[in-house]
Amino acid sequence: MSNTKKTFSRRALLRTLIYSTIALSGSTAYATSDNLEILHTDVPIEGLPAALDGFTIGVMSDFHAGALGNNEVCLNAIQAMHELKPDMITLAGDFVDGANSHDAENIHNSMFLFQELETLNAPFGVFAVLGNHDHWADSKHVTELLTAKNIPVLNNRNIRLANGLILAGVDDLWEGPGDIRKALRGVESEKHINMLSHNPDINEDLIHDSSVSLVISGHTHGGQIRAPISHWAPWVPCGPRYTGKTGLIFETAQRRSFISKGVGTFLLPLRLFCPPDVAVLHLRSVKV
Repeated sequence: MSNTKKTFSRRALLRTLIYSTIALSGSTAYATSDNLEILHTDVPIEGLPAALDGFTIGVMSDFHAGALGNNEVCLNAIQAMHELKPDMITLAGDFVDGANSHDAENIHNSMFLFQELETLNAPFGVFAVLGNHDHWADSKHVTELLTAKNIPVLNNRNIRLANGLILAGVDDLWEGPGDIRKALRGVESEKHINMLSHNPDINEDLIHDSSVSLVISGHTHGGQIRAPISHWAPWVPCGPRYTGKTGLIFETAQRRSFISKGVGTFLLPLRLFCPPDVAVLHLRSVKV
């Protein structure tokens, strides 16, 4: 065999290996895009009042209802939350897919989600904030739909629960805008506030704040397509600090973040080494 033929054979083999790897990865991504992961995460908080020790918070984010391939996993996630029975449920935005800005179809295709969300219940309530896709679709309409289903939208405001827990919510950082000062109005001197923010970059604005002990976010989808082990992702729609990071993050000695990988997908109905998730956070008091 001539050297030229050997070179072509090696190239052909290399191309076959590359294309096969791409095809296998794509097939795996599609097959696992609705492989819902259930997370139970302890959140240690120094000096947490005894009344809040063991309190459980359900977390779901980024449904992107109406987008290709998302609807079934949305229903599965809500059913999972029913079975988990947390004390409180938080919904961290991007209920609808706003890929086509202010297109009425965005809302029409996601109506099933709001009907199912109405079935959620928890002893201390169900609360939401909006995400950037909700704004791109129609933030006013999404807010009205959630409110009609008895799900308060805490965009730049807070609420105190019967057990003393304070939940503050901020509007989306890209489109809202998110306003921490408004969200914490009247509770600035409190400690151990939980903050619901679609975008985890809110933590950059909390650097000098000592009142918020837990931030709950989504938005990143965990990168959606990640490398195994390293969790490297080619693109994450937030600051580089959160590239490849999901779950519980120790931001400071006093403040933790929890970043959900979300329920649905955006752009492509694919996930690779990054399954959708539903989480229950367990607040744990630790000694100062």
